Amino acid sequence: MILKNKLLISCILASVMLLDASVIHAEVIFSENFDDQPDWDKMTDPSPSSDNSRHVSKGDIIPVGWDLVRSEATWAPSSGHMDRHESFEIKRADSAKARGGKGKAMVNWRDSHDPGWKRWNSDGILLKRIGNQNQVYVEFYVAFSPETYDTFNNNPEGVGTSKIFRIYGFTGDWDAPFDYFAGATHPELVWAIDGEPFKYGLRNKLSLYGMHNDDANYPDMPSRQHGGDFSLSYISSLADMALDGGDAKLQDKESSGYMLPGGGSATMERLFGPPGSYTKVAFFVKLNSAKGVNDGVLIQWIDDTQILYQNTINWVPSDKNGIAWNVIGFGGNDFFQSYPNEDRHEEWYAIDDIRVLTDIPDDLRDNSKHTVAPNPPLGIEIE
Repeated sequence: MILKNKLLISCILASVMLLDASVIHAEVIFSENFDDQPDWDKMTDPSPSSDNSRHVSKGDIIPVGWDLVRSEATWAPSSGHMDRHESFEIKRADSAKARGGKGKAMVNWRDSHDPGWKRWNSDGILLKRIGNQNQVYVEFYVAFSPETYDTFNNNPEGVGTSKIFRIYGFTGDWDAPFDYFAGATHPELVWAIDGEPFKYGLRNKLSLYGMHNDDANYPDMPSRQHGGDFSLSYISSLADMALDGGDAKLQDKESSGYMLPGGGSATMERLFGPPGSYTKVAFFVKLNSAKGVNDGVLIQWIDDTQILYQNTINWVPSDKNGIAWNVIGFGGNDFFQSYPNEDRHEEWYAIDDIRVLTDIPDDLRDNSKHTVAPNPPLGIEIE
Protein backbone atom coordinates (compact mmCIF):
# COMPACT_ATOMS: atom_id res chain seq x y z
CA MET A 1 0.00 0.00 0.00
CA ILE A 2 2.83 2.39 0.88
CA LEU A 3 4.52 1.63 -2.44
CA LYS A 4 1.25 2.18 -4.31
CA ASN A 5 0.75 5.49 -2.55
CA LYS A 6 4.26 6.60 -3.46
CA LEU A 7 3.71 5.58 -7.07
CA LEU A 8 0.39 7.42 -7.14
CA ILE A 9 1.95 10.55 -5.68
CA SER A 10 4.79 10.34 -8.20
CA CYS A 11 2.29 10.08 -11.04
CA ILE A 12 0.34 13.05 -9.73
CA LEU A 13 3.47 15.16 -9.44
CA ALA A 14 4.60 14.14 -12.91
CA SER A 15 1.21 15.05 -14.34
CA VAL A 16 1.31 18.42 -12.63
CA MET A 17 4.77 19.09 -14.08
CA LEU A 18 3.60 18.18 -17.58
CA LEU A 19 0.48 20.28 -17.40
CA ASP A 20 1.72 23.27 -15.42
CA ALA A 21 1.86 25.52 -18.50
CA SER A 22 -1.64 24.69 -19.72
CA VAL A 23 -3.70 24.08 -16.57
CA ILE A 24 -3.61 27.30 -14.60
CA HIS A 25 -6.20 27.67 -11.89
CA ALA A 26 -6.78 31.40 -12.21
CA GLU A 27 -9.60 32.45 -9.92
CA VAL A 28 -11.70 35.55 -10.46
CA ILE A 29 -11.12 38.06 -7.68
CA PHE A 30 -13.33 40.79 -9.11
CA SER A 31 -15.13 41.77 -12.30
CA GLU A 32 -17.08 44.84 -13.40
CA ASN A 33 -18.86 45.87 -16.61
CA PHE A 34 -20.77 48.81 -15.04
CA ASP A 35 -24.02 47.88 -16.84
CA ASP A 36 -25.96 47.22 -13.63
CA GLN A 37 -24.49 50.12 -11.69
CA PRO A 38 -26.91 52.88 -10.67
CA ASP A 39 -26.14 56.19 -12.34
CA TRP A 40 -23.37 57.85 -10.37
CA ASP A 41 -21.26 60.97 -10.21
CA LYS A 42 -19.81 63.03 -7.39
CA MET A 43 -23.10 64.89 -6.87
CA THR A 44 -25.08 61.65 -6.29
CA ASP A 45 -24.43 61.67 -2.53
CA PRO A 46 -26.28 64.61 -0.91
CA SER A 47 -24.29 64.40 2.34
CA PRO A 48 -20.84 62.85 1.80
CA SER A 49 -18.28 62.44 4.54
CA SER A 50 -15.87 64.79 2.74
CA ASP A 51 -15.84 67.13 -0.23
CA ASN A 52 -13.71 65.23 -2.73
CA SER A 53 -13.40 61.71 -1.25
CA ARG A 54 -15.98 58.99 -0.72
CA HIS A 55 -15.60 55.93 1.53
CA VAL A 56 -18.11 53.08 1.46
CA SER A 57 -17.04 52.26 5.04
CA LYS A 58 -18.23 55.72 6.10
CA GLY A 59 -21.64 55.27 4.52
CA ASP A 60 -20.93 57.37 1.42
CA ILE A 61 -22.78 56.55 -1.79
CA ILE A 62 -20.29 55.19 -4.31
CA PRO A 63 -20.49 52.67 -7.18
CA VAL A 64 -21.69 49.30 -5.89
CA GLY A 65 -18.95 46.78 -5.12
CA TRP A 66 -16.21 49.39 -4.92
CA ASP A 67 -14.56 50.80 -1.81
CA LEU A 68 -13.21 54.31 -2.36
CA VAL A 69 -13.67 57.27 -4.66
CA ARG A 70 -11.84 60.51 -5.24
CA SER A 71 -13.47 63.09 -7.50
CA GLU A 72 -12.16 66.62 -8.00
CA ALA A 73 -12.61 68.58 -11.22
CA THR A 74 -11.97 72.13 -12.40
CA TRP A 75 -14.76 72.37 -14.97
CA ALA A 76 -17.69 70.52 -13.38
CA PRO A 77 -21.18 71.07 -11.93
CA SER A 78 -19.70 70.65 -8.44
CA SER A 79 -17.51 73.69 -9.10
CA GLY A 80 -20.25 75.78 -10.72
CA HIS A 81 -19.83 74.77 -14.38
CA MET A 82 -23.18 73.12 -15.01
CA ASP A 83 -22.48 72.46 -18.70
CA ARG A 84 -19.38 70.37 -17.97
CA HIS A 85 -18.75 67.02 -16.24
CA GLU A 86 -17.44 65.59 -12.99
CA SER A 87 -14.03 63.90 -13.08
CA PHE A 88 -15.73 60.56 -13.73
CA GLU A 89 -19.31 59.47 -14.25
CA ILE A 90 -21.21 56.21 -14.71
CA LYS A 91 -24.48 56.97 -16.50
CA ARG A 92 -27.03 55.37 -18.78
CA ALA A 93 -26.96 58.56 -20.86
CA ASP A 94 -23.39 57.64 -21.87
CA SER A 95 -24.30 54.17 -23.16
CA ALA A 96 -22.91 55.04 -26.60
CA LYS A 97 -19.49 55.40 -24.97
CA ALA A 98 -19.65 51.90 -23.42
CA ARG A 99 -18.01 48.91 -25.05
CA GLY A 100 -20.42 47.56 -27.64
CA GLY A 101 -22.34 50.84 -27.71
CA LYS A 102 -24.76 49.86 -24.96
CA GLY A 103 -24.86 49.48 -21.20
CA LYS A 104 -22.59 51.66 -19.10
CA ALA A 105 -18.91 52.44 -18.64
CA MET A 106 -16.73 54.51 -16.34
CA VAL A 107 -16.35 57.75 -18.29
CA ASN A 108 -13.44 59.89 -17.10
CA TRP A 109 -13.19 63.58 -17.98
CA ARG A 110 -9.83 65.33 -18.39
CA ASP A 111 -9.82 69.08 -17.73
CA SER A 112 -7.27 71.33 -19.40
CA HIS A 113 -6.40 73.97 -16.83
CA ASP A 114 -3.32 76.10 -16.20
CA PRO A 115 -3.33 77.81 -12.78
CA GLY A 116 0.11 79.27 -13.45
CA TRP A 117 2.08 76.32 -12.18
CA LYS A 118 2.51 72.65 -13.01
CA ARG A 119 -0.64 71.43 -11.32
CA TRP A 120 -2.20 68.03 -11.94
CA ASN A 121 -5.93 68.51 -12.58
CA SER A 122 -9.23 66.60 -12.72
CA ASP A 123 -8.45 63.94 -10.14
CA GLY A 124 -10.93 61.07 -10.41
CA ILE A 125 -10.11 57.65 -8.96
CA LEU A 126 -12.25 54.55 -8.39
CA LEU A 127 -10.58 52.06 -6.02
CA LYS A 128 -11.25 48.43 -5.12
CA ARG A 129 -9.67 46.52 -2.23
CA ILE A 130 -8.83 43.02 -3.48
CA GLY A 131 -7.36 41.41 -0.37
CA ASN A 132 -3.68 40.61 0.05
CA GLN A 133 -2.37 38.94 -3.10
CA ASN A 134 1.14 37.78 -3.94
CA GLN A 135 0.34 38.05 -7.64
CA VAL A 136 -2.48 39.61 -9.65
CA TYR A 137 -3.64 39.73 -13.28
CA VAL A 138 -5.83 42.68 -14.32
CA GLU A 139 -7.45 43.31 -17.69
CA PHE A 140 -9.72 46.10 -18.88
CA TYR A 141 -10.79 47.91 -22.03
CA VAL A 142 -10.18 51.59 -22.72
CA ALA A 143 -11.47 54.01 -25.36
CA PHE A 144 -10.67 57.66 -26.04
CA SER A 145 -12.82 60.52 -27.30
CA PRO A 146 -12.49 62.24 -30.70
CA GLU A 147 -11.35 65.33 -28.80
CA THR A 148 -8.41 63.41 -27.33
CA TYR A 149 -7.33 62.33 -30.81
CA ASP A 150 -7.65 65.90 -32.04
CA THR A 151 -5.53 67.12 -29.12
CA PHE A 152 -2.81 64.59 -29.85
CA ASN A 153 -2.75 65.23 -33.58
CA ASN A 154 -3.10 69.00 -33.70
CA ASN A 155 -2.08 70.58 -30.40
CA PRO A 156 1.69 71.16 -30.04
CA GLU A 157 1.35 70.60 -26.28
CA GLY A 158 0.03 67.09 -26.87
CA VAL A 159 -2.24 65.09 -24.58
CA GLY A 160 -0.18 65.77 -21.46
CA THR A 161 -0.28 62.85 -19.04
CA SER A 162 -3.34 60.99 -17.74
CA LYS A 163 -3.11 58.20 -15.16
CA ILE A 164 -5.51 55.43 -16.15
CA PHE A 165 -4.72 52.32 -14.08
CA ARG A 166 -2.87 51.53 -10.86
CA ILE A 167 -2.25 48.59 -8.57
CA TYR A 168 -0.44 48.79 -5.26
CA GLY A 169 -0.01 47.47 -1.77
CA PHE A 170 -1.51 49.71 0.92
CA THR A 171 -0.07 49.54 4.43
CA GLY A 172 -1.37 52.83 5.81
CA ASP A 173 -4.45 54.25 7.49
CA TRP A 174 -7.61 53.50 5.53
CA ASP A 175 -9.08 56.75 6.86
CA ALA A 176 -6.48 58.53 4.69
CA PRO A 177 -6.32 56.27 1.62
CA PHE A 178 -5.40 59.00 -0.87
CA ASP A 179 -2.27 60.26 0.85
CA TYR A 180 0.07 59.01 -1.85
CA PHE A 181 3.03 60.86 -0.34
CA ALA A 182 2.93 59.05 3.01
CA GLY A 183 4.93 56.05 1.81
CA ALA A 184 2.05 53.63 2.42
CA THR A 185 1.18 52.72 -1.18
CA HIS A 186 4.18 50.61 -2.07
CA PRO A 187 4.93 48.81 -4.21
CA GLU A 188 2.89 50.59 -6.87
CA LEU A 189 2.47 50.34 -10.63
CA VAL A 190 0.73 53.14 -12.57
CA TRP A 191 -0.07 53.13 -16.31
CA ALA A 192 -0.71 56.41 -18.10
CA ILE A 193 -1.06 57.81 -21.59
CA ASP A 194 1.48 60.46 -22.43
CA GLY A 195 2.93 62.08 -25.50
CA GLU A 196 3.30 64.91 -27.96
CA PRO A 197 2.73 64.47 -31.71
CA PHE A 198 5.77 66.42 -32.87
CA LYS A 199 8.35 64.87 -30.53
CA TYR A 200 8.35 61.21 -29.55
CA GLY A 201 4.77 60.26 -30.27
CA LEU A 202 2.43 58.42 -27.92
CA ARG A 203 4.30 56.88 -25.01
CA ASN A 204 3.74 53.83 -22.83
CA LYS A 205 4.25 55.55 -19.49
CA LEU A 206 4.76 53.20 -16.57
CA SER A 207 5.57 54.33 -13.04
CA LEU A 208 7.10 51.90 -10.54
CA TYR A 209 7.03 53.50 -7.11
CA GLY A 210 8.34 52.59 -3.68
CA MET A 211 11.72 51.35 -4.87
CA HIS A 212 13.97 54.33 -4.09
CA ASN A 213 14.18 55.29 -7.79
CA ASP A 214 17.13 52.90 -7.90
CA ASP A 215 17.96 51.42 -11.31
CA ALA A 216 19.24 48.28 -9.57
CA ASN A 217 15.65 47.46 -8.59
CA TYR A 218 14.51 47.21 -12.23
CA PRO A 219 17.75 46.42 -14.09
CA ASP A 220 16.23 45.10 -17.33
CA MET A 221 13.57 47.69 -18.09
CA PRO A 222 13.95 48.85 -21.73
CA SER A 223 14.61 52.48 -20.79
CA ARG A 224 16.03 54.50 -17.91
CA GLN A 225 13.73 55.81 -15.20
CA HIS A 226 13.26 59.35 -13.96
CA GLY A 227 11.85 59.40 -10.45
CA GLY A 228 10.41 55.93 -10.96
CA ASP A 229 8.73 56.94 -14.25
CA PHE A 230 9.50 55.05 -17.45
CA SER A 231 8.59 56.56 -20.82
CA LEU A 232 8.57 53.47 -23.02
CA SER A 233 8.05 53.31 -26.76
CA TYR A 234 5.24 51.25 -28.24
CA ILE A 235 7.72 50.45 -31.02
CA SER A 236 11.41 50.40 -30.07
CA SER A 237 10.78 49.12 -26.51
CA LEU A 238 9.25 45.91 -27.88
CA ALA A 239 12.63 44.29 -28.58
CA ASP A 240 12.91 40.85 -26.92
CA MET A 241 9.47 41.20 -25.31
CA ALA A 242 7.49 38.56 -27.23
CA LEU A 243 6.42 35.25 -25.72
CA ASP A 244 9.23 33.41 -27.52
CA GLY A 245 11.83 35.97 -26.47
CA GLY A 246 11.84 37.68 -29.86
CA ASP A 247 10.57 41.14 -30.70
CA ALA A 248 6.90 41.77 -29.94
CA LYS A 249 4.72 42.79 -32.87
CA LEU A 250 2.01 45.23 -31.92
CA GLN A 251 -0.79 45.64 -34.44
CA ASP A 252 -0.92 48.94 -36.30
CA LYS A 253 -4.66 49.63 -36.26
CA GLU A 254 -4.32 52.38 -38.85
CA SER A 255 -2.51 50.39 -41.54
CA SER A 256 -3.47 46.82 -40.54
CA GLY A 257 0.22 45.95 -40.35
CA TYR A 258 2.57 46.14 -37.36
CA MET A 259 4.29 48.99 -35.57
CA LEU A 260 7.90 48.09 -36.34
CA PRO A 261 11.18 49.90 -35.63
CA GLY A 262 11.96 52.50 -38.27
CA GLY A 263 8.29 52.96 -39.07
CA GLY A 264 7.73 56.25 -37.28
CA SER A 265 6.27 56.87 -33.85
CA ALA A 266 3.11 55.60 -32.19
CA THR A 267 -0.08 57.63 -32.56
CA MET A 268 -3.57 57.38 -31.10
CA GLU A 269 -4.87 55.88 -34.36
CA ARG A 270 -2.05 53.35 -34.68
CA LEU A 271 -2.33 52.07 -31.11
CA PHE A 272 -5.98 52.51 -30.18
CA GLY A 273 -7.75 52.53 -33.56
CA PRO A 274 -10.52 55.02 -34.43
CA PRO A 275 -11.88 57.39 -31.75
CA GLY A 276 -14.30 55.67 -29.40
CA SER A 277 -13.10 52.15 -30.22
CA TYR A 278 -11.92 49.91 -27.40
CA THR A 279 -8.48 48.43 -26.79
CA LYS A 280 -7.76 45.65 -24.31
CA VAL A 281 -4.99 46.38 -21.81
CA ALA A 282 -3.71 43.87 -19.25
CA PHE A 283 -1.04 43.61 -16.57
CA PHE A 284 0.38 40.84 -14.41
CA VAL A 285 2.44 41.62 -11.32
CA LYS A 286 4.10 39.22 -8.92
CA LEU A 287 6.07 40.18 -5.81
CA ASN A 288 9.68 39.17 -5.39
CA SER A 289 10.17 35.96 -3.42
CA ALA A 290 11.80 37.82 -0.53
CA LYS A 291 12.72 41.39 0.30
CA GLY A 292 15.68 42.59 -1.71
CA VAL A 293 15.54 39.74 -4.24
CA ASN A 294 15.37 40.70 -7.93
CA ASP A 295 12.85 38.11 -9.09
CA GLY A 296 9.57 40.03 -9.12
CA VAL A 297 7.51 39.97 -12.31
CA LEU A 298 5.79 42.61 -14.47
CA ILE A 299 4.08 41.73 -17.76
CA GLN A 300 1.98 43.99 -19.99
CA TRP A 301 -0.30 43.13 -22.92
CA ILE A 302 -2.12 45.23 -25.51
CA ASP A 303 -4.96 43.34 -27.23
CA ASP A 304 -3.47 40.07 -25.89
CA THR A 305 -0.05 40.83 -27.43
CA GLN A 306 2.69 40.71 -24.81
CA ILE A 307 4.67 43.95 -25.10
CA LEU A 308 6.63 43.96 -21.84
CA TYR A 309 8.17 41.14 -19.82
CA GLN A 310 10.29 41.67 -16.71
CA ASN A 311 11.25 39.01 -14.16
CA THR A 312 14.09 40.78 -12.33
CA ILE A 313 12.17 43.43 -10.42
CA ASN A 314 12.82 44.11 -6.76
CA TRP A 315 9.30 45.27 -5.93
CA VAL A 316 10.01 45.23 -2.19
CA PRO A 317 13.54 46.35 -1.26
CA SER A 318 15.08 45.12 1.98
CA ASP A 319 14.11 48.23 3.94
CA LYS A 320 10.49 48.39 2.74
CA ASN A 321 7.40 46.95 4.42
CA GLY A 322 5.36 45.97 1.37
CA ILE A 323 3.57 42.69 1.97
CA ALA A 324 1.07 42.25 -0.89
CA TRP A 325 -0.91 43.74 -3.74
CA ASN A 326 -4.26 44.74 -2.27
CA VAL A 327 -5.71 47.70 -4.21
CA ILE A 328 -6.58 48.31 -7.85
CA GLY A 329 -7.70 51.66 -9.18
CA PHE A 330 -8.92 53.28 -12.37
CA GLY A 331 -8.59 56.91 -13.31
CA GLY A 332 -6.33 59.42 -11.65
CA ASN A 333 -5.15 62.96 -12.02
CA ASP A 334 -4.02 64.55 -15.27
CA PHE A 335 -1.24 66.93 -16.20
CA PHE A 336 -3.12 68.64 -19.01
CA GLN A 337 -2.60 72.31 -19.86
CA SER A 338 -2.95 72.30 -23.65
CA TYR A 339 -5.82 74.80 -24.03
CA PRO A 340 -6.57 78.33 -22.77
CA ASN A 341 -8.49 78.35 -19.49
CA GLU A 342 -11.29 80.37 -21.06
CA ASP A 343 -12.10 77.39 -23.29
CA ARG A 344 -12.91 75.25 -20.23
CA HIS A 345 -11.78 72.37 -22.40
CA GLU A 346 -12.60 68.81 -21.35
CA GLU A 347 -12.31 65.47 -23.09
CA TRP A 348 -13.10 61.91 -22.05
CA TYR A 349 -11.79 58.38 -21.98
CA ALA A 350 -13.83 55.35 -20.90
CA ILE A 351 -13.05 52.16 -18.98
CA ASP A 352 -15.14 48.99 -19.34
CA ASP A 353 -15.16 45.23 -18.77
CA ILE A 354 -12.68 44.93 -15.92
CA ARG A 355 -11.50 41.50 -14.79
CA VAL A 356 -9.11 40.71 -11.91
CA LEU A 357 -7.65 37.20 -11.56
CA THR A 358 -5.22 35.38 -9.31
CA ASP A 359 -3.10 34.29 -12.28
CA ILE A 360 -2.51 34.76 -16.00
CA PRO A 361 -5.32 33.26 -18.14
CA ASP A 362 -4.43 30.10 -20.01
CA ASP A 363 -4.75 31.69 -23.44
CA LEU A 364 -1.98 34.19 -22.67
CA ARG A 365 0.50 31.55 -21.52
CA ASP A 366 3.02 29.77 -23.71
CA ASN A 367 5.76 27.18 -23.29
CA SER A 368 8.51 29.72 -23.70
CA LYS A 369 11.29 31.28 -21.72
CA HIS A 370 8.86 34.04 -20.76
CA THR A 371 6.40 31.74 -18.99
CA VAL A 372 5.90 32.64 -15.34
CA ALA A 373 6.52 29.73 -13.01
CA PRO A 374 3.17 28.42 -11.71
CA ASN A 375 2.34 28.29 -8.04
CA PRO A 376 3.21 24.92 -6.43
CA PRO A 377 0.36 22.36 -6.29
CA LEU A 378 -1.62 22.42 -3.09
CA GLY A 379 -2.99 19.59 -0.98
CA ILE A 380 -0.32 16.96 -1.81
CA GLU A 381 1.62 15.52 1.09
CA ILE A 382 4.59 13.19 0.69
CA GLU A 383 5.61 11.01 3.63
